[in-house]
Amino acid sequence: MNHSYAHRRQIFRAGFWLRLVAASCVLLTVTWAKPLGLADVTELPKANGAGDIPDIMIELVPMKMGPAASRSKHLMLSSLRGRVTLLDLFWSRCPHCEEHAPHIAELYNQYRQRGVNVLGLATDRSDNPDDVASVKSFITKTKVNYPIGFITSEVVNLYADPKDRGVPQMVLFGADGKLVKRIIGWDEARGKELRQAIDAQLAKAPASKSTNQAKPASPKAKKS
Repeated sequence: MNHSYAHRRQIFRAGFWLRLVAASCVLLTVTWAKPLGLADVTELPKANGAGDIPDIMIELVPMKMGPAASRSKHLMLSSLRGRVTLLDLFWSRCPHCEEHAPHIAELYNQYRQRGVNVLGLATDRSDNPDDVASVKSFITKTKVNYPIGFITSEVVNLYADPKDRGVPQMVLFGADGKLVKRIIGWDEARGKELRQAIDAQLAKAPASKSTNQAKPASPKAKKS
């Protein structure tokens, strides 16, 4: 790893922590059905509420063009269960994330007809107009064509690497909803590693219809 890249990673990690420290503190007040440690929180929520992890509502950024075009405002993470799913964590002002995003869009184009979900999650604040504008600008610049939402403290604490909160960070789940791999940063080797992991999960997964897209949250759904 060269010094320039290492320096940028440190900056990105610092920015990520600053934006999430307040939200992470709020998470301490959440009461779960039973105590869960990072080591055993490895699954996406179940829509019927049968799992240990409560459902999580993601606020989406409206997209007007491309396959991900939608006017939906929210998506429940449980709707992603049942298909191989990639959560792509990024910060809209991170240059390395901007370089990385088109590769994820290419990967999405390659795999979405085989039943793979991709959901981008910005670490920017959804209640800050400047941050929202920055995320929209990021989407325009990178031409991403998969759904983009704002990360939550629950997602960070349940799924992000507990020792390295750097971005970009990719979190892959199998069709059974279980977390199978995290990859931080991006280069050709990491891209190959991610594709191999997706191929391995698709080989295990039952056949998925290409039309089985993630469903937006019902207007009546409550945020966990």
